[in-house]
Amino acid sequence: MTMTMNKMKYLALALMTAMASLLFSCGGGDDDGGGGDPYTPPVTPTPNPTAKGKFLTKTLDMPAEASEDVVALTGLSAAISRTEGSASWLTVTPLSYVSGAPQIKVTVTANLQTEIRHQDVTFYAANDTLLLTVRQNGAKAGGTDVTDPNDTPTDQPAYAPRR
Repeated sequence: MTMTMNKMKYLALALMTAMASLLFSCGGGDDDGGGGDPYTPPVTPTPNPTAKGKFLTKTLDMPAEASEDVVALTGLSAAISRTEGSASWLTVTPLSYVSGAPQIKVTVTANLQTEIRHQDVTFYAANDTLLLTVRQNGAKAGGTDVTDPNDTPTDQPAYAPRR
C-alpha cells in the first residue's frame, strides 16, 4: 500500500495539529494569573523538522497596568488563519491584513499580583507558525518596585545602627 506525497503531507499536518492541540490543552499558562511556579520557565514547543514553513518565537513584555500594544508578527508572510492560547487577563485581536507582516492588538488587564504572569499564544499563517509569549510585570508592593526597592526617592535619613 503506497501513499502519495500529498497524503503524507496531509497526515504530517494532521499529526502536528493534534500534538499542538494536546500540548495547549494540557497547560501553558494559568488563567488565574498565578503563573504557576515562578522559578520554572514555560515550556516552548519545538518545531517539527519535517514540516514546511518557519517556526518562530517572540516575546512581548507588558507593564503591570492595564494597557494595549500593536505588534507586528515579523516572520509571518501571510494572513493569520488560526490562533491558539488564551487567558482571562489577555486579549489578542488580529488586525486587518494587507501585506507584509500581520499585526495584532494585545490588551492586558491590570496585574495586581507581585508575580510576573505569562501566556503563550500560537499564530498560524499559511505554512508558518509563530509562538508569542506575552509576559506582564507584577504590581509594585506599596508603591515600591519589589525588584528594585531603592528606586523610590525619599527625604528620610538612611538607617544607621545605634552604637
